[in-house]
Amino acid sequence: MSDTVLIRPLERADGHALRFAFDQLSERSRYQRFLGFAPHLSELQLRRLMAVDHWHHEALIAYASGQRRPVGIARYVRGGEFDLAEVAVEVADDWQRRAVGRALVVELAVAARAAGVRRFSATLLTDNRAALRLAQLAGPTRVRRGGGGVLEVAVELYASGPGDPACLTTQDRLVKTLRVG
Repeated sequence: MSDTVLIRPLERADGHALRFAFDQLSERSRYQRFLGFAPHLSELQLRRLMAVDHWHHEALIAYASGQRRPVGIARYVRGGEFDLAEVAVEVADDWQRRAVGRALVVELAVAARAAGVRRFSATLLTDNRAALRLAQLAGPTRVRRGGGGVLEVAVELYASGPGDPACLTTQDRLVKTLRVG
């Protein structure tokens, strides 16, 4: 199957798409993304996930154009420090290992740098190696074992220079449109 994936900022009208994307995740993917059992999104959770201002809380959504459905979402949310944001990524199970997560992380890091974010943080389950690899795409990464089977990940986003996604060509960065198949 070949399809084109389009990445764009999450918009106010995307609530149904966000719920659909969540519903398409396997139980294991939900557990890894939300660090616990998550059978459904409550209205409160959906409102929080949709409360994107594209500055302190940014979210990008990836759509498979041929299937006309969302296949991934990446977001950051700033906390108490202006240059630090927590990051999270989810990719539909049937779209994992097809570079969708990579493209979302690269685009999110570029948007974060433009908004003044210099560091990402994430809490991952110790067995979620794919999420750790995605975090490492954004910059040099420090990993610390937390309690309860989790890793605390700190990422210094690449600044301008070799390896910085912002310095790579559009084709190399897999931005905006990604041909997969």
